[in-house]
Amino acid sequence: MAIKTLQATVDKYKASTAAGQQAYTDGVATCDIDVVGRAIANQSALLANFNARVQDGTWARRLGAVGTQGWKQAVADKGGPAWQNGVTAAVPKFQQKMQAVLQVETGLQQQIQGMPSGTPAASDARMLAWSNGMRQAKANGAFG
Repeated sequence: MAIKTLQATVDKYKASTAAGQQAYTDGVATCDIDVVGRAIANQSALLANFNARVQDGTWARRLGAVGTQGWKQAVADKGGPAWQNGVTAAVPKFQQKMQAVLQVETGLQQQIQGMPSGTPAASDARMLAWSNGMRQAKANGAFG
């Protein structure tokens, strides 16, 4: 049996990846394992393995092998195009979160508009009312 050419191998890889996208998303959708729970339960192994790779030089060696130029090229080749897809996919979640933020901000704005203004102390009080209001809203779970 003849060994495939590099181009044939790359073409097959690209075609298989495109065809496998639906199988991948279906596999994730039908997964009955609590992957997040398992990840949380194994955080000590994550830390131990990461620390071991830092201490044995693997982490630095692999970063060095890619280098700053390699990182920049990867962003240009993959990161930039993925950015738009990620933003587009996140629009519903962003909208939901921002609705809560804007609701809190609207209430704070109304409160602050009724406060005294015109002096440095009044400006400080208004700024602190905003900051404390946002912090309190977050603590109360207003932002999910």
